[in-house]
Amino acid sequence: MNANDQRILHIDDDPAITRVMQARLAQHGYAVDELHDPTCWRGALVNGGYRVVILDIEMPQLSGLEVLQQIKQFDIGVAVIILTGQVKMNLVFEALGYGAEFCLFKPANELRQILEALEASFSRIDHWRSAAAHAARQIRIQKKTSEIKSKLKANVTVSPSLVGQLPGSFEWSKFEDYLVSRGAITLEKLKIARTAYARSVKPIGQIALQNRYLGVAGLMQVLERQADTQAMFGETAIELKLLTHEQVEDLLEKQKHLSTTPQDAIFTVGAMTPVNLNRYLAEYLREMEASSSWAVPSPETTDHPHQVTATL
Repeated sequence: MNANDQRILHIDDDPAITRVMQARLAQHGYAVDELHDPTCWRGALVNGGYRVVILDIEMPQLSGLEVLQQIKQFDIGVAVIILTGQVKMNLVFEALGYGAEFCLFKPANELRQILEALEASFSRIDHWRSAAAHAARQIRIQKKTSEIKSKLKANVTVSPSLVGQLPGSFEWSKFEDYLVSRGAITLEKLKIARTAYARSVKPIGQIALQNRYLGVAGLMQVLERQADTQAMFGETAIELKLLTHEQVEDLLEKQKHLSTTPQDAIFTVGAMTPVNLNRYLAEYLREMEASSSWAVPSPETTDHPHQVTATL
């Protein structure tokens, strides 16, 4: 902390007291500026940039407690040390309640307490400054990260997915083994993706059972009626008054967030991006086409190619 950071504003209507305090604290490296008119505190703080104020309570122009309240409303970060000649505990509690850091009694013959109060106040200010600087850095980092993500989203090129163009003889598990052999995905990641796929391909009835919207008996009742009517599960459950419209909508929303294909599971666990998966799939299809009789439709001849988008 440099000399400018150790400047103090002493507000007291008695010049004799401020002069003595100024001389005694100067011996300990503190620069004390005097203010004898408490009504001028705002201008002094704005122009002087003080972070610590020593404040008297008994002043004719304006009560020290009033000045304390006004200072804290103006800038709660200013540390205020009360110096009073009234030995009244209710006054001490009132001053501390208004935000004073310390409340000390006159005469200040023992300077140790004031020095300790000043040291603690400046130390707290340093801590606040460090915390504020850290928070500002975090905000800047978050802002920059958001900007980068926005740019990445804007620049993501959506490639036609080849998944909807696969021949009937295509075996997805063999393609996954191919990805492992090419080093495009680790075996550990593939196992996680396969587990995610196995757990997440669930009909709405299974989701309802797991979320305890239905019991086993209710689930079987809906399935039996559904087999006869060929109606949707949700419609049947509503008709049987086993689920409400709101519950069905909630279950359908839950189902949206579940992986419904093996490639979705790969994306969900972060093993590969859709763009990379498409690239390896195209290479794999070319190799299979060259070594077998089945043909792969080209993206140009497909009327409605499915698409996948990268998840950032």
